[in-house]
Amino acid sequence: MDDDEVRRRQGHGLTRLTQLDRAELPHPGAGGTRGYPVWTRVIEIARAQAGLDPMVASQRSISRWMTERLTPYRMTGNKSQTKLVGADLLLLAIFIIIYPKATLDEMATFIYNKGGGLYSRQDMSRRLRGLRVIRKVGSTEAYQAFTPRNIWRCDMFRSRPPPLGIVTVERRTMIDADEFAMEMNKCNSKRGYSLSCFRVRSPGHYERTQKLTVLFAIEPGDSRLPPHVRGSIYNPRQWIRVIRSAGTNAATFSDFIEYICNDIETNPVPGNLSDVDRIRRFLWDNLRAHMAPIVAQTVEVRPPGSNTTFSYIPRPPYQPKYGPIEYKICDLVAAVGKKTTKEWTTVDLEQALIEEASRLAFNNKSFDNTFDHCGYTENGTY
Repeated sequence: MDDDEVRRRQGHGLTRLTQLDRAELPHPGAGGTRGYPVWTRVIEIARAQAGLDPMVASQRSISRWMTERLTPYRMTGNKSQTKLVGADLLLLAIFIIIYPKATLDEMATFIYNKGGGLYSRQDMSRRLRGLRVIRKVGSTEAYQAFTPRNIWRCDMFRSRPPPLGIVTVERRTMIDADEFAMEMNKCNSKRGYSLSCFRVRSPGHYERTQKLTVLFAIEPGDSRLPPHVRGSIYNPRQWIRVIRSAGTNAATFSDFIEYICNDIETNPVPGNLSDVDRIRRFLWDNLRAHMAPIVAQTVEVRPPGSNTTFSYIPRPPYQPKYGPIEYKICDLVAAVGKKTTKEWTTVDLEQALIEEASRLAFNNKSFDNTFDHCGYTENGTY
């Protein structure tokens, strides 16, 4: 079937009878059944007319291109598609969009009830595979991230000043905090090298041990400070606390925030007297423990004589891309996983978490680059 026939069928609203194009076309120099594209043929003809040897094609092919046809025929395959075409294919697409978690039987039943053909599971599976539609794990978080309410909250975060958003908030004044759980069996390496006929055999931690709750907070650092000073972008502050219990409640998180505030108040960042930030803004997600009244009181009601004003801004829900701490948690877990041995205990894991968290801060502006990657600017303009 040539291109003109394909265009005529398309103009009349008919289905095409050709197969789907390949996802990745082979290189023209590799030959294959597709033939050489037009641009390769033009180059070869020009070389032949200039008296040069061809690069990939034969003299016979070049002669045929010059005298018969420059444009290759459209590839049609051995036979046309006869199942799940036309209206049935449209019904299938509509049903998948509305009910992405439907089974093959439910898809076939829907098409049949709407006046379509009767198809088997193999027919449905083969057609979906041809359309490059595959079965995936469903994500409720991904759905929630694009609900109108959460999109609106995301827009407020990027376009409004505190307490709704981050406009006018300089990057150097931010502190991002979060928590995660870890236990020994999470340190097992998932991959390794072995002969193709054997599985990767290695000792690991397969027994359930004490689960650790790790509270972690970071700041980007202040670019105005010398590199060796604690609080600069080359030596940013990070706070970590490891608790031998599962989960985080409001009291636990409030104690951690109190620990951070006390550290900032008792160990202020040195600098010019007229150029010292007296305000810090926490960022964290919308976990119920983070939004508890006791946490708000800890942040906003400081003891007399405090030299810093604290506040907090909740990040948009279901938007981890706005959380620099999320990236650093992944780096921390990966770094600890590379150090683990089969002799490790929970005490060793706890010590490794604290050590690796300290090393992350000295990784060449690592925290500041992560805040910048998440879209936070130095001057608070967005």
